[in-house]
Amino acid sequence: MLIAVDTSIMIRLAMRDDEAHYQKALALLTGHQFFISRTVQLEMEWVLRSRYKQSVEEIANFFSLLLQKTKILCENEEELINAICWYRLGADFADAIHLAHTKSLPFYTFDERFCKKAIQQGIAPRVNFL
Repeated sequence: MLIAVDTSIMIRLAMRDDEAHYQKALALLTGHQFFISRTVQLEMEWVLRSRYKQSVEEIANFFSLLLQKTKILCENEEELINAICWYRLGADFADAIHLAHTKSLPFYTFDERFCKKAIQQGIAPRVNFL
């Protein structure tokens, strides 16, 4: 059965910082398939980075691991894969998610650092700077 989960469930699985909650989250995962929405993905990155001081590489590896699990379904997996790649290149995670989800729409920003390396390497859609 597919269920949607909150950031708090995923953080317990990632960090195992509360053993009782970790065990409950693990038991839930054992009996269900998890759906992780785009908003939960954004919040997970923010919590791992700001509260747990995880590095870009650690966070990107965690998301990559989630994408490999058959019991975990991430909203818009193809776009998340692209966003993770751009994040590893120095893009802000939220910016990478925003750009990945625009697909072929023209994208505009004032932020000249927006996914800069990914755009320079030609592996991200074009961004228009105002």
